[in-house]
Amino acid sequence: MVVKEYVCEAGKKSKVIIEDFSVEIKDDATIILGLAGIGLIGPIIANSLVDQIPDIKEIGFITSEFLPPISTFYDGILKHPFRLYYSPQNNLIVGICEVPFEISSAYNDLAKTINHWALNEDVRAKQIVVFQGIPQRGMIDEFPVYYAAERNLIDFLEQYELKKFEKGIIVGPESTIINETLSNRLQGYVLFAPVYQIPTPEAAAAIIKVLNDIYHLNIDIDPLLQEGKEIKEKMLELAEKAQEYRRKQLSGQSSGEEYTEYYR
Repeated sequence: MVVKEYVCEAGKKSKVIIEDFSVEIKDDATIILGLAGIGLIGPIIANSLVDQIPDIKEIGFITSEFLPPISTFYDGILKHPFRLYYSPQNNLIVGICEVPFEISSAYNDLAKTINHWALNEDVRAKQIVVFQGIPQRGMIDEFPVYYAAERNLIDFLEQYELKKFEKGIIVGPESTIINETLSNRLQGYVLFAPVYQIPTPEAAAAIIKVLNDIYHLNIDIDPLLQEGKEIKEKMLELAEKAQEYRRKQLSGQSSGEEYTEYYR
């Protein structure tokens, strides 16, 4: 029996632009997408990979009519807000989107474009990996990593001692991308970690540790752990100041001028 696979259509409002064809993308590449979501773990993870994988290079970008009017730059050099990189040695494609799209419906169009490109004859990717933060209240002492995946990836992920998310929902651009993989041959999975409502480097570090094991990488997570420690210390300091301010208010000692509460 002959089975014909139809590649999904590209979105109408977004495009993948490849500027560097000097390195051919090998078949069965893994696409790691770091998208701007709660805790900003996606961009933190993706930037860490780009900074530390020796042979990775920028190959292009993704554009969309729905990108917000925001530009990014590093060391004075302008960068496209949604960039694509490729490492031949690891056969990894890394996408970094550092800004949220203006409207949520844009993500459906984006998901089609990304999946269409991943499946075309120039790429022929195998997997797409996305990340999602689990918002938590108060201080987070541990950062376990959970997964949700297509059925044929369960055994593959279980060998890395990841915790399965038994039931839940995925929201934002990650959900539209993963939903699209369910309709084609790409294998999609999501890695989760607890996060604050602010950037959470420790959660990103926990996920990178898993990626190191799965894809035989050697990404140093110590800088992220140190950054996370400093953020936590600052949050605790603000929380203590807020509690002291409340105590003064209750005791009638405060004039309301000593401290402005920024932490809740």
